[in-house]
Amino acid sequence: MSDLGLSMDTEPRSRRRGKNGGSRGRRKEKRGRSGCAVFVAFAIVIGLILTGGWFAYGFVKDRFGPPPDYSGAGSEQTVVVVVKPGWVASQIGNELKRAQVVKSVDAFTKVYTADKQQRGIEAAAYVMKTKQSAKTAFEFMADRKNQAKATIPEGTRATKVYEVLAKQMQIAPAEFEAAAKDPSLGLPPWANGNIEGFLFPTQYPVAPGMKPVDVLRDMVTTAKNKFAAWDLEGKAAKVGKSPYEILVISSMIQAEAKQDQDFGKISRVIYNRLAAKPAMKLGFDSTVNYGLNRNNIVVTDKETTSDHAWNTYTRNGLPATPINNPGKQAIDAALAPADGDMLYFVTVNLETGETLYAKTLSEHEKNKKLFQEYLKSKQNGG
Repeated sequence: MSDLGLSMDTEPRSRRRGKNGGSRGRRKEKRGRSGCAVFVAFAIVIGLILTGGWFAYGFVKDRFGPPPDYSGAGSEQTVVVVVKPGWVASQIGNELKRAQVVKSVDAFTKVYTADKQQRGIEAAAYVMKTKQSAKTAFEFMADRKNQAKATIPEGTRATKVYEVLAKQMQIAPAEFEAAAKDPSLGLPPWANGNIEGFLFPTQYPVAPGMKPVDVLRDMVTTAKNKFAAWDLEGKAAKVGKSPYEILVISSMIQAEAKQDQDFGKISRVIYNRLAAKPAMKLGFDSTVNYGLNRNNIVVTDKETTSDHAWNTYTRNGLPATPINNPGKQAIDAALAPADGDMLYFVTVNLETGETLYAKTLSEHEKNKKLFQEYLKSKQNGG
């Protein structure tokens, strides 16, 4: 027999069973632990799948589902939403979301771009309810009758501007007069704190609930941006004037010019008188009217002797401040007067705006008689 066979036979059978039995027990224990691990691993995998599915659902919903939106016509609370010139749909949507009018920018822009009538939303103020649907908000803003804005014509005085704005906002003009003195308006140093001339004539968003100082600040900012774009300071220096002097001259031109061809000519009259030797007073009725806070067609001799800082009949040089808020045409004329040596002018027909110019006083007196004849004919029903 081999040594192998002898060694196997020499080990007691009971011991061999004990070893074999012990091995089977350990294998069962291992199988039990392995099964538990598999279950845990399976549970983790299922959890990951469910979690991933939740996030995937959220991602798909955010990317491909409808954007968040309110429903209905909104709450009882109202806010003023201001749309600035040149704003696109996303900018309007951002402002609406900031004011809590709509729930998301995407909801608003989706409605805006899907409008089959391709209606736009104009720069204006809108008094709107909060928490309304994007469609309700768009339809409200696309309807022009819901625009809240004020139009300031060229040549409007500050006091009249306050009246127009106050009426739109349903407050007293005195609130604008007080706001005009606020240092936060941003007037340039050369304005010397005077707002006349900086209420640039155009349309502005104005609605009840807005603050007067915010409205005036918007107007001043518009004026400064315009002046900067036109290089007012640089061009004023080229004609030997300060930017403030140009505004004063522009306001006088704006008040006196009746037809397009008159702007440059009246500007030339002002320059010629300022440069005359011996010195000449400007003698403008419009400046006298401003100082008296009136706008009469005919100024009396007594009024021309009134004592105020805008009386160019009694004072040399330019009046103390602009006498209104001029537009671009008047400013351009003040920077580039027409050629000529005329020193006088008078409007002889208020209906047509016909204005005559003269180099001499005697010629001017003849033109004034034509104006007086015109007034008499109107009084007589002519």
